Amino acid sequence: MPTSMPLRGAWLANLVQEAGQSADALHPVLREFQHFIESNPRIYMLFQSMLDQAQQKAPGRSPGHEVQDYRQMIHVLNHIITHPPPYSDDNNLVGVPMIGIFQYAIPSISGYAVFIDPEVNAMLKKVLDAWGEFLSSSESVSVLNTSPTGWFSPGAIRKLTTKGNVGGTTYEFDELYICDRNAPHYGFQSWDAFFTRPFRNEIRPVASPDDDAIIANACESQPFAIGRDVKARDSFWIKGQTYSLVDMFGAGFPDSFIGGTVYQGYLDTFSYHRWHAPVSGKIVKAYVINGTYCSTPEALESDLGAPNNGVEIEYQAYLSAMATRAVIFIQTDDPAIGLVGFLGIGMVEISTCEITVTEGQYVTKGDQIGMFHYGGSSHCVIFQKGVNVTGFPEIGSAENVPVRGKLAVVKR
Repeated sequence: MPTSMPLRGAWLANLVQEAGQSADALHPVLREFQHFIESNPRIYMLFQSMLDQAQQKAPGRSPGHEVQDYRQMIHVLNHIITHPPPYSDDNNLVGVPMIGIFQYAIPSISGYAVFIDPEVNAMLKKVLDAWGEFLSSSESVSVLNTSPTGWFSPGAIRKLTTKGNVGGTTYEFDELYICDRNAPHYGFQSWDAFFTRPFRNEIRPVASPDDDAIIANACESQPFAIGRDVKARDSFWIKGQTYSLVDMFGAGFPDSFIGGTVYQGYLDTFSYHRWHAPVSGKIVKAYVINGTYCSTPEALESDLGAPNNGVEIEYQAYLSAMATRAVIFIQTDDPAIGLVGFLGIGMVEISTCEITVTEGQYVTKGDQIGMFHYGGSSHCVIFQKGVNVTGFPEIGSAENVPVRGKLAVVKR
C-alpha cells in the first residue's frame, strides 16, 4: 500500500485521466467483463454498490479520488492490462496497480461479497491472464529503461539492489542477476522475464547442502508468521494468525500435518520471485488451486486503509486458504523430517503460480520448484506433527531472508 494517502489519490487520479484520454478500444476480455456485469443483475448491483461504498470510505471523504462506476473501472483496467507497470519513487503501488484501484472497495461490505464470488474470480482470472500475456510479450519492455519511470532508473536500481543485497553484500544489479547491462533492456525480452529474473549461481548458495537437518528458505522473503499445533480446520477469516490445513491444501491432504508447524514469509514486488526446494526428496504431489484474487476478511477492513510496509498486512494467513496457490509435497529420505508441504500463494495481481517440477521427480535442496508471475506474493512451508523444527528467523524482520539460505533446523 502507498505510504501516503495523498500520493495514492494523485496516482489514481492520474491513472483515471490517462485511461479516459486513451483512444484504445476495449480489450476483448474487458468487453466480456462489461457484459458479465451488465447481464447479471446481482453482479451489477454488487459492483456498483461496492464502488459507491469505496467513495464513502475514502480518506477525508474524497470520493472524487475513487473510481466512480463500473464503466470507468472497465476503462481503467483496460489501460492497465495493455501497458507495462511503470516504476515510481513516490509510492509502493509499482507493479500492483489493481490493489490501488480497489483499495477502499475491497474492504467494503459489497466488496467482500464481490471478491469472494466464484464467478467474479473466474472473470478476474481471464483479465489477469490477458495482462500476463501482454507482460510476456516484447511490447512490455517499454518500461525497462533508465527514464524516471523506468525499472533501470537510479531509484529503481537502488531499491532492487537493496532488496537483493542481504547480509551486508554490495553487489550491483547485473552482479546479482543474470542479465547484460550493455544490451537493450539489460537483455530482458519482456517485463515478465525481468520480473522472474534468476540470481547468478554463486549469489545464493544452498545452506549446508550435505546436512538434511538444515532447512533451506524456499523464497526470498520477509518472515511473517509461525503457526504451531495447526488444526485441520480453523477460523482463518477472523483477526489473528490461524492456519486451516484443509483450506490451505484442499481436500484429501495428509492427516500427518495436523498438529504440525507452518512458517509463512512475504515477498514484495522488488524481491526475487522463484521458489526453491526447502529439502531434498521426491515430489509426491504438485497442483494449483484456483482461488480468489482480491478477497480479504471482512473483519480486517481497516487494514487496507492504513499505511504499512507490506509485511504488516494481517490477512496473509487468510490468503493461505483463499488465494490462488500452488501446493507441492516433498517426501524426504530423513525420517525426522518426513513429508514437507510448500504453498506458493498468489496475492492480488498474481495471475500465475507456476510449478516447474513434476510428480515423481527427485529434487535436491535448493533446486528450483516454481515461480510467481506479476505482483507481490507469499509462501508457506509446512512440517508434519512431531517434527521438532526450530531456529526460524525473527518474525517481523524488515530484511529478506535469502532464498536457499538457512531457514530452520530439525532436531533429531
